[in-house]
Amino acid sequence: MTLDFRPHSRITARTDQVGAEGSPVLVIDNFAADPQALVDHAASLAPFPPAQQTFYPGVRAPVPMPWVQGAHAYLEAALRAVFGLGDQMVVSGGWDFSLVTLPPAELTLRQRMPHVDSTHPGKLALLLYLAPTDQGGTGFYRHRSTGYETITEERFDHYESRLNTEVATLGEPRGYICGDTEMFERIANYEAVFNRMLVYRSRNLHAASLAPAFDGRDDPRTGRLTLNLFLHFQPRSPTQA
Repeated sequence: MTLDFRPHSRITARTDQVGAEGSPVLVIDNFAADPQALVDHAASLAPFPPAQQTFYPGVRAPVPMPWVQGAHAYLEAALRAVFGLGDQMVVSGGWDFSLVTLPPAELTLRQRMPHVDSTHPGKLALLLYLAPTDQGGTGFYRHRSTGYETITEERFDHYESRLNTEVATLGEPRGYICGDTEMFERIANYEAVFNRMLVYRSRNLHAASLAPAFDGRDDPRTGRLTLNLFLHFQPRSPTQA
């Protein structure tokens, strides 16, 4: 099946400034012209293999490259404007269909807390919801004791040290995080509206908003299916300018 990206005729977009740090989150509704075709293609790839070398609590399969290239070309100017990337160049990326499948009892410690995908300021996460709203959206968080909402390279060691101390003192959290806890305050939450895309910096503390009774399914037609893109921008060297 060939999947080429085309925007929806009723696409809309807005940029939110999240938390005290005012981190931009780009919210695009009615993103893809034919989101059901993406679901059908994902279903044709099932069962997905387990996610490798990642904290992701589930399984993943590749998105067709023509769709990725088309979506990137369509979004690039907006991403540069919203996230202040100027003429920086894209040096790497990733693209997968993803399904959360791990039961709460099988999560690792880090899968029970908000996380960041990278500390690099030029790495963006693009998340397209391809499941019903009741499968859970995405929350953004502030670490209470440090006040951090984003984890930069400079903040990383301090954050990790405080987090380890708190886990030793307060005990390990249980299940998926879905709202405020002793260690984290949820500062924004976005519902998983079908065909909605969220774009945010990978260094923002975030987590899937999954209810305690979440039942992860490995069927792309009934589970928490998302399409995940990661784009890494970095400044050009003098010879590339």
